[in-house]
Amino acid sequence: MIVTNYGQIGGDRGQGTVWPGTEKEGRIAEYINRGGWFFGGIVPADSSNSSSNAGLDTLVSEGTAAWSVVDFPEMFPHYPDERSAIQVRSRDPNSPFFSPDAVSDEDFISVYTDTFNVSGNFPFVPPKHRRPLGIEVVEKSYQFSDSFAADLVFFDLVIRNVGQNHIRNFYVGLFVDDDIGCLFSNTFTDREDAVGFMRVNAFGDTVNTAWILNTDGDEGCVAGTVGLRILRPTRRIAFNWWSSDVDVFSRDDWGPTTPDVYTGRPNTDDPVGSPVYDSEKYRLLSNGSIDYPQFDLQKNEFDPRIPPGFPNDPSRFLLSAGPLGTRDSTISDPSDEMFGQTVKMFAPGDSVQFTLAIIGGEGDSSKAKTQGTFDPHAFVDLGRNSVIASSLFDTPGVDTDGDGFAGRDVDGDGIPDRGDGVPDFKGPEPPPSPRLTVFQQNRQVTLDWSAADPQRPGYDATDPTQPFNHINPFLSDDPATEFDERLDFEGFRVLRSESGEPGTFEVLAEFDLPHNDFGRNTGLSFRYDDHASDGSVFYYAVVSFSRGEPEIGLESRQSSPFSNLTRVVVSSQPSTGFTQKIWVEPNPYMEGQGLESTLGRGTALDFVNVPTRCTIRIFTPDGDHVQTLVHDDPHSSRARWDLRNKGGRRVAPGLYIFSVEIPAGERREGRFLVLR
Repeated sequence: MIVTNYGQIGGDRGQGTVWPGTEKEGRIAEYINRGGWFFGGIVPADSSNSSSNAGLDTLVSEGTAAWSVVDFPEMFPHYPDERSAIQVRSRDPNSPFFSPDAVSDEDFISVYTDTFNVSGNFPFVPPKHRRPLGIEVVEKSYQFSDSFAADLVFFDLVIRNVGQNHIRNFYVGLFVDDDIGCLFSNTFTDREDAVGFMRVNAFGDTVNTAWILNTDGDEGCVAGTVGLRILRPTRRIAFNWWSSDVDVFSRDDWGPTTPDVYTGRPNTDDPVGSPVYDSEKYRLLSNGSIDYPQFDLQKNEFDPRIPPGFPNDPSRFLLSAGPLGTRDSTISDPSDEMFGQTVKMFAPGDSVQFTLAIIGGEGDSSKAKTQGTFDPHAFVDLGRNSVIASSLFDTPGVDTDGDGFAGRDVDGDGIPDRGDGVPDFKGPEPPPSPRLTVFQQNRQVTLDWSAADPQRPGYDATDPTQPFNHINPFLSDDPATEFDERLDFEGFRVLRSESGEPGTFEVLAEFDLPHNDFGRNTGLSFRYDDHASDGSVFYYAVVSFSRGEPEIGLESRQSSPFSNLTRVVVSSQPSTGFTQKIWVEPNPYMEGQGLESTLGRGTALDFVNVPTRCTIRIFTPDGDHVQTLVHDDPHSSRARWDLRNKGGRRVAPGLYIFSVEIPAGERREGRFLVLR
């Protein structure tokens, strides 16, 4: 996809949005010829224009024009510094554009404004272009290499008011001239395109996605579809399409007039056809209409409400949302045209945000060619990918900013269906690791995670920290089945490492759900025994892994071993008496090299081969009592100390004496050294 630093996507005839592609050699499938941002708002009238006696002006600044031949774009880079060029960043450490600030595998960042006066260099500029809204746009586009996100491109805009006017009821939209077909082929034409709007996908998810298709599939070359979804803001979305006559100066264009879905306003004053003037473009940006589809996907025919002749004209559309602003204001001046209305105010110096995803829906070229149309399954894929786009942008159930809110539960099932309003741009999380208990007895290490067993008495089926309850918001639930397909847990893996370092773990065992087409169908277990020789040191972990959804490229994901990683020093069978020499590990203790249950800076040491019930007292060489530990564990011959004294403070470096006493009164002594 071509992106620019002047508010346009696509190249206007030639590889604008070339995706999802075709398998036919030498043929390139184009789904969007060109598109561009529309920014519209209401400002005080220009007092320098003596011919105007109106109090307010309606202005729309365009990244690309609705009619590229007779109209003119208004967004341009004009900085003398590096912001005039498109910046490239990547999160891939092997990329020459690697940056720790990157969001995706391919970030493009550009800055442009509508304040660059180009009219002196272009004599054919309508007068309206000489008055900008006064905005600066920072556009960031993101594309991810993850297979589940391969059909998504995100556009994240930050729009700043750099002018002197308060802009009222500011709207943002993307205008699209689709022109779908196989480029550089004899079959290419823009007369078979159709657009529409998908409110709900095949699984009942609300997706509010505009779509584009080629009605005959162009001999299988364009079997799929492309959609656009506004991800931020979502409170008032409008979708308006029109057919444009091939005669540039003709007013014989046509488009439906659809009532405002939010207020019921009939919108009878909407432009019928291509919007030419700013007032007409603003009407489409702000009218709240969701036009009916040009093409009936079930009947495989154009809508009969379209006048004869117009279905074969090139189609264009505008997808928009708003109003955006930083505060609400009720107009109290009786002389103001908007007196009594409550408007969104976009003040000078303030910024607003707008995010949109362009989404691919893959179709089967062979099926489309055989049927002589597009592949209907492409719309199933589009609906799924729209859910993925929304979840990738703002993942439901994730409290990104840590304020305690993880998203709204729309359907009342206890599971957040919406994000917290703070963008994530991150893929799905694996199911959480189970709570793990590790104990050893007579050279046998036992790992127990039965707390994760859903058959255990008292198990909480609503606890999101339990692996079995893991909901993957990137998946859709099929309402026709009893099972919730969003539940994405498949099994456990038992891991062991000699060092505990990343990349050093071996899989001792794997247990997964039976009776499905994933994994080995071993059935689940919640306990594992490992045998090792005396003195062996191992790091153990039990991780959870998901099933994923291979059909949409969502791979199985595994939780981190470091969430329940446990270090074990294998020793002989615990005893109630003094059967072996007692020592301290490590000795000497050095800062950062002690023992912990997880990796990190060591802050503890162990007394090894202590009886199962004993009292450990620690002293300085002068006899000052430092700490007392009570050990009572029939399964363990080790007692851990966190190096804190009776007052809770870290002990000072030096030599220490310890004594170990059993209930019968027998005692053993030793010493150890603490270094910093």
